[in-house]
Amino acid sequence: MSSTSAHHSLTDAAHLTRVAELTRAGASALPRLIDELADATWAVRRAVVAALAGAEASAMPVLVESLRRSRENEAKIAGLVDALATTPNVIDELVLDLANDENVAILCDAAQILGRRESTCGVPKLKELTQHPDDNVALAAVEALGRIGGKEALDSLLALAESRNFFRTFPTIDILGRSGDARVLPTLLALSLDPLYGAEAIRALGRLGDPSAVPSLLDQLSRASGSLVGALALALAAIHERVEQRFGTGVTVERALSSSPKVSELRQRLALGLKRADATEQVALSEVLSWVGEESTVPSLLGLLRGAPAVALGAARSLKQLGAIAEPQLIAALRNGSSEERRLLVPILAGKRSARDSLIDCLGDEDPTVRGLCCDALARTSDPAAVPAIFALLGDADARVGQAALAAIQSLGSDETRRLALAAADAPDARVRRAALRIIGYFGYPEGLSALIEATRADDEKLREAGLAGLPFIDDPGAQATLLQASRDPSPRTRTSAVRALGHTSGEPPVLDRLRSALSDGDPWVRYYACQALGRLRDDTATENIAPLLGDDFGQVRVAAVEALAHLRGARAFEVLSGVIGASDADLNRAALLAVGMSKRTEALPHLLAALASTDAATRLVALSALGELGSPEALPAIAAATRDADEGVRAAAIGFLAARSDIAATNELITLLLEAPTRQSLIRALAKAAPGRCEALAASLVHADDDAAGALVAALARMQSEEALAALRAALGSSNDAARRAASSALVALHDTASIPALRHAALSDPDAEVRRISAAILTR
Repeated sequence: MSSTSAHHSLTDAAHLTRVAELTRAGASALPRLIDELADATWAVRRAVVAALAGAEASAMPVLVESLRRSRENEAKIAGLVDALATTPNVIDELVLDLANDENVAILCDAAQILGRRESTCGVPKLKELTQHPDDNVALAAVEALGRIGGKEALDSLLALAESRNFFRTFPTIDILGRSGDARVLPTLLALSLDPLYGAEAIRALGRLGDPSAVPSLLDQLSRASGSLVGALALALAAIHERVEQRFGTGVTVERALSSSPKVSELRQRLALGLKRADATEQVALSEVLSWVGEESTVPSLLGLLRGAPAVALGAARSLKQLGAIAEPQLIAALRNGSSEERRLLVPILAGKRSARDSLIDCLGDEDPTVRGLCCDALARTSDPAAVPAIFALLGDADARVGQAALAAIQSLGSDETRRLALAAADAPDARVRRAALRIIGYFGYPEGLSALIEATRADDEKLREAGLAGLPFIDDPGAQATLLQASRDPSPRTRTSAVRALGHTSGEPPVLDRLRSALSDGDPWVRYYACQALGRLRDDTATENIAPLLGDDFGQVRVAAVEALAHLRGARAFEVLSGVIGASDADLNRAALLAVGMSKRTEALPHLLAALASTDAATRLVALSALGELGSPEALPAIAAATRDADEGVRAAAIGFLAARSDIAATNELITLLLEAPTRQSLIRALAKAAPGRCEALAASLVHADDDAAGALVAALARMQSEEALAALRAALGSSNDAARRAASSALVALHDTASIPALRHAALSDPDAEVRRISAAILTR
């Protein structure tokens, strides 16, 4: 640590000690505690703010008065505002009194505090301040109303937006867009047509994410020019993203464009807009073009592949979305493109037989990434005609390319592969020879046995490994005999490879005897793979041989012993594993927890529930995984409780395990959690996974749901995209619950469910709820 850093560290420590002493001193020390805010470092300031916010109610007038009178230090002012905004004490009257001050800076602070506290009783005063002659005060009040929300605050913001007072309307537009309230839509649509506010209102409509805005935006796009085209594309892309997040598909936005009578004009405007747009707008424009694109749009998108990385990736996604329309031009571009362009084009053309020859040509690209991608792309074509060309890359200078070529050849197979592999087994290049041996082993070519055995006698250790690895897959007594002999080789590396390979044999008595003997080998990796092999071969008689290795000096061997015992089904194996739980070796303890979960024994449940109460998040996570493996109904309450764990990873895992279960009890737990936190997207995604009775349970919960809960329940049903879920949504459209009908109509419009069109038309004309009528009316424009 430098002397300067040490000085600052000591100063902070001294200040923090002083803050603690002043906090304990109580009200008499408040002025001095407030003074600590001046020129404080971040750590000290945070401690002072926490102390002031946590002070007794009697201290609050002192803080307010200090904020009113001590205006000479910005750090002190900011700290006092933070403390007053976060204190749990009731201070509304004090702050409202502050909001009557003549000093405009104090009025701004008061507005900020009321907003951050989401003080509904402050709304009337804030409405008054939005009319203050000072623009800064008005802006602070507008932002505060946006934070507070609610009908009264929203009504005030709408009036400000409609006033066309630039310094009031302009900042209000952004807040309305972030409100998420459909009532702001008419005001924003009106402002989007105003030359002064249009661009900002269009951006706000994108943030609002209401698909009902799409027809108006498209109408404007058909006439737009210049930067407005980019703004409109951003809004459409944002709405698409919001609808997709809610319902799992943005098809309603895409179809609004593709079915527009002005689609040709829209396409032309979007393509022209690419030339003048900035990078962010180009990404949005290319996305929107992919919904309405045709052959004429492909060159424009191809041109973006030479742009900034984000733009190029966006263009590649759009070109992939266009599918067969773009394919001929993509193949031509692949043939003539640069390495950078090929990196993007090859994955798009992966699996396309029409692109095979061009992909083969690109195997010679100077960029190893391109060569590797081409191997994968050719493998996906399932066309073995590419095998000879790929074989040439087995000895590539870049090891990653060689691995990609090997994987592609193994995927494609064919008689030609057999011939080439057998021939390459004698190649002078060791890399090619090793790859050929792996191919022979992978396919189990009996003609390659002699080549594999010969390789096990080579001086090259890597070549011996390749030969040994392939022998288990050749059905010949000579293969097993060679492995048994190699497992006694003087070289630890060779013994390790042989023992590892023996684990992939059929596990005949001589093999099991040899593996049990290898548990006492002097090399830890031999012992490690002997454990793995005996576990894989399910040798229950090896339990007593494996048990001593739980105390092995080599950590990996201890864990391998646990994993091996996990595969053994005898009562003694479970008994040994249970004795390991709670070991001081954290890795060993976690491995044992997973192992008893894999055992599927109900006796494991107490061990796992106890581990779920551990103070260590990693241990709790492993215990959850084990409970998921165990599959015991009795574990359900504990898994559900873990969705509220302090650690995000544990919470996410718990939700995942509940989602993976197919019993109605898990569904009910997920619904209960969702009703408590309807904005939690992970719960919505979990409930969207199909399971018996899940649709019925979600539909039943809709009966009495409020708007937030109904939106979340319907989002889960919409994401299922099954006929059963759609039927539940159609039924909800006839519910007596306004919230259920509002949510269901939004989903059915977004999903473009043709079967519900008559019901939506009826709702648009006669539903008693104005919001349902507004949402359903979108169907009348199609």
